[in-house]
Amino acid sequence: MAKHVFLTGPPGIGKTTLIQKTLEVLKSSVVPIDGFYTEEVREGGRRIGFDVVTLSGRRGILSRIGSSPSAARHEYRVGQYVVDIASFEELVLPLLRHITRENRHGMLQDVVTAVKNCLK
Repeated sequence: MAKHVFLTGPPGIGKTTLIQKTLEVLKSSVVPIDGFYTEEVREGGRRIGFDVVTLSGRRGILSRIGSSPSAARHEYRVGQYVVDIASFEELVLPLLRHITRENRHGMLQDVVTAVKNCLK
């Protein structure tokens, strides 16, 4: 039977670390896994955004702190963060397209945490 776990909690509690440690164990087993997680990006000790990281190791920008809103282009913003929809879709949509009835239990989705992190 498939199990789904949603991991939530305040920033800095170790959600991403727990996911990474769990992935290390699962990758060395025969359990097929695929998916992604989000990772905080810091510069000079200050959080400047988030990256999306696939379980195969590809990385792309999810969001960054934006400057003043630009009238010349349409931006997707969540609080102070500008969300890079194109980068997210390039990395994540191919993963989601490969979900089948047989493999959906192995899909790690950290979408809830990603959205919550962007809102903080």
